[in-house]
Amino acid sequence: MSAEMVQDVPDDPLPAPLDTRTNEETFEELYQEAPVAYFSTTADDVITRVNGTFLAWTGYREDELLGRRFRDLLEESTQPFYETRHVPVLRLQGEVREVAIRVQRADGSMLPVLLNSVLVPGPDGRPRSIRTAMFDATDRSQYERDLLAERRVAESAALRVQVLQNASSAFAASATELDLAESLAEIVRTAVAAGQACVAMLDGSGEFEVIAGVNPLAGVTRSTGSNAGADSIGLDAPIVVTASDVDSPYPHVVEGLIAARLASLIIFPLVRDGVPMGVVAAFFGRERELEQEALDLVAAICRQASQSLVRIRLQEQLAHLASHDQLTGLPNRARLREEVGRSLAVATRSGKPLAVMFLDLDGFKPVNDKLGHTLGDDVLREVARRLLAGVRDGDIVGRLGGDEFVIICHEASRKEAAGIAERLRGDLAQAYSDLPTEFAISASIGVVVLRPTADGPTVPDALLALADDEMYRAKNSGRNRVSVSVL
Repeated sequence: MSAEMVQDVPDDPLPAPLDTRTNEETFEELYQEAPVAYFSTTADDVITRVNGTFLAWTGYREDELLGRRFRDLLEESTQPFYETRHVPVLRLQGEVREVAIRVQRADGSMLPVLLNSVLVPGPDGRPRSIRTAMFDATDRSQYERDLLAERRVAESAALRVQVLQNASSAFAASATELDLAESLAEIVRTAVAAGQACVAMLDGSGEFEVIAGVNPLAGVTRSTGSNAGADSIGLDAPIVVTASDVDSPYPHVVEGLIAARLASLIIFPLVRDGVPMGVVAAFFGRERELEQEALDLVAAICRQASQSLVRIRLQEQLAHLASHDQLTGLPNRARLREEVGRSLAVATRSGKPLAVMFLDLDGFKPVNDKLGHTLGDDVLREVARRLLAGVRDGDIVGRLGGDEFVIICHEASRKEAAGIAERLRGDLAQAYSDLPTEFAISASIGVVVLRPTADGPTVPDALLALADDEMYRAKNSGRNRVSVSVL
């Protein structure tokens, strides 16, 4: 070889190591160590092969799985779904995706998974085997549970807001205490899914009086839970009484629950700014332990009701002051005119007689002039008490002003009206403890009896004017007398 032909030949770089594994070995490794679990079954669901990921996720040995039906690894409650959803769709369509089931691990715990399966046909076209990829859905299931829980919380919050809005609207529309109590009983019954509910208000003597809803313990026990109600108000918290509580501090309530075939009772207080008003009681056919959210909801409803109750009572007080005499508490002139008008309408419809009395005190002016208005006011208050005590139930006593009073007697004949008037005249002529003996008080009373067939006055002022005329006849006849006319 000539020198010209000799050249420096650079060293060849080292070749990369050759992977001496076969394609089959490479695919086997990919199969065994895949990030998802693979398994194969016969067309009859018998497991013929599983990869390493399947074994790692489930904790089984391979020999424990081969020859078993995959169905037998499923949580019992999901087996029917697997057979009715997964298998039929697979046979019909040749594949199925994202079927959610739960596989029981070797230690008994449950693994939520998603299945993607394909049907492998044989040469004859009939199903030969099934290949399935199984995905771990633990995180997804937890996410879905969290999402569902959040959705339920949101729905529950929206429902509570709606209940409170409905309660607010109902309470705002309530014009009377009875209207509000009826709305409150129904709203609480619905909010806690109670069988029955009632509202009991505290009366002037501190006793509870049911004014709305249904109290199933009425008549079946010596106590309707007033002690429990008082405790609920005192604690400003719900009181729960169950029929199964043999050591209950409210044995009479327990007796009532058993007699009424009820299981439990929950009492909620109605308190506003520390002032007790009443309670709401919810009755259940089975024992109930309300969640805190439900208790908070009813507490909010009760607060709204208590606030509205304060408003209604204040409005009623203002209306009472506008229509009643502040000194005696009797209906005033404006209210008396309304009552006479209503009484005329009732008498016209019923065909029953109506008597109207006009009363003027004799000897009252000297009391005011010489003994002072304070003592005079005391006398007027005593006159009002005697008049109220001397009339019948349902009769109306009012003060026109000064020392003039009006009495309305429904369904009173001439004889009955005259008898009532004479009794009142006698009562008012009795001595007054604060008056010196030289000051005597009596009354001149004019009575007009309107017969149902009479063609008499149809307006209150006309009837009152006629009764006033009769009073002057009595006064002009010597005072301390009764004068009666029949129309």
